[in-house]
Amino acid sequence: MSDNNGIFESAIDKKVELTYDSLPNSSFEDVNFSGAKFSNVNLKDALFDDVNMDKAKFNNVSLTEGDFTDMYMVNTKFLGVNLSNSRFGCSIMNNVEFKNPDLKNSQFIHCDLSNVEITECKIDGLKINGIDICKLLEQHEKSYTE
Repeated sequence: MSDNNGIFESAIDKKVELTYDSLPNSSFEDVNFSGAKFSNVNLKDALFDDVNMDKAKFNNVSLTEGDFTDMYMVNTKFLGVNLSNSRFGCSIMNNVEFKNPDLKNSQFIHCDLSNVEITECKIDGLKINGIDICKLLEQHEKSYTE
């Protein structure tokens, strides 16, 4: 991508294909990868800072020990995702739907659960502030039917 004088030639509006190339420790700054496709790519220890990934799709991706900080992920879908041993802190999750997740052994600490609705969920052993909710509901139903 340079002319005969060794001066960088802009790749604007050009299609660049890299196949079987190795670019470890490379830096990309002010680059437009809009519409780019990455397949079988190793991005281990990569740093993404000030990146627009709106409408990006991630499929069959390993993000083990990933660190997501200061993220704007509104209207994002997590389908078939394994979030075991993950931690969410200082996160805004308004109007979020959890459908068919396995949340057993999870902890919710200092959370605002105002107007949260739990429907058709298995709650064996669920405790809120040390109170066994299953037993509490049993007592409530017992007193309601008497």
